[in-house]
Amino acid sequence: MLALLAAGQSRRFGDRDKLSAMLGGKMLGLHAAQAAADLPFSQKLVIASPDPDCAAGWRDLGYRVVANPDAARGQATSVRLAAAHAIEAGASALCIMLADMPFVTSGHLARLIEAFEQAGETNSVASARSGQAMPPAIFPSGALDRLSELQGDAGARKLLADALLVEGDDQFLIDIDTPADLAEANRIFRPAT
Repeated sequence: MLALLAAGQSRRFGDRDKLSAMLGGKMLGLHAAQAAADLPFSQKLVIASPDPDCAAGWRDLGYRVVANPDAARGQATSVRLAAAHAIEAGASALCIMLADMPFVTSGHLARLIEAFEQAGETNSVASARSGQAMPPAIFPSGALDRLSELQGDAGARKLLADALLVEGDDQFLIDIDTPADLAEANRIFRPAT
């Protein structure tokens, strides 16, 4: 199962909805969703704030949009909601991506899936930039209970301490937090492959 986390408060971005801001002629929140749209996940969810502007686009890509009414309490609420859906569905694994990482490629996601399968589907696998574990990451079913108990705004980072790492290109593993980040992303924009 794949969960795209899209319920952040975007406090550093200002008053506008960060995920509906335009990047390369498309809403920022649709880029990561597009990268994963054709990969073999049993289900694809977007954990979003209520009434997101990107909802129709996500649905068009085959995602089910799940509202997180507790999003203001931190990213862990979205991770817990994703884990609960994965547990309920009997998923063998949960891939967590962030909607504000527009340059993640389907090729990088495929490498994560391959590493997870080669590891015997018992270890977490995470993207890495300069040796630092980060999303997107895949968690085995044995980690879902721990994911469902997370608190705060750190997300699942602490559960990636022993993850197998798949190094990614620094430029592809950036996230957009500020208007300046978006301006720089628009300057270097290349469609994901």
